[in-house]
Amino acid sequence: HIESHNFVAVGRDATLTPDNFFVMKIDSVKDISVMLNACYDVMHTDLPVSPYMCAGLGASFINIADHVTSKLAYRGKVGVSYKLTPEISLIAGGFYH
Repeated sequence: HIESHNFVAVGRDATLTPDNFFVMKIDSVKDISVMLNACYDVMHTDLPVSPYMCAGLGASFINIADHVTSKLAYRGKVGVSYKLTPEISLIAGGFYH
C-alpha cells in the first residue's frame, strides 16, 4: 500500500500480542531514496543467454515531522537475459536491497 509507512503499531507492554497494541497513523512521514546503479552484461555472441550483474549506491531520506534522517542505501542485482528476437529479451533476476 502506498501509505503503509504512515502507520505504526504502539505496544502497551514490552511484548506485542494481538490485544495489547494500537495502530496510529502519522501523516507527517515522508521518504525518498536516490540510487546510482551500474550494470555489466556478459555478452556472448554465440549464446542466446547472457548473465548480468548490477551494483547500486545511494541514500534514503526519511522525514518525520520535519526531522530528516539519512541512511546509506545499497543494492546488488544478478540475473540472466534470454534473447527472443534481436529487439526483445526475456529477463529473470533477483536483487538485494
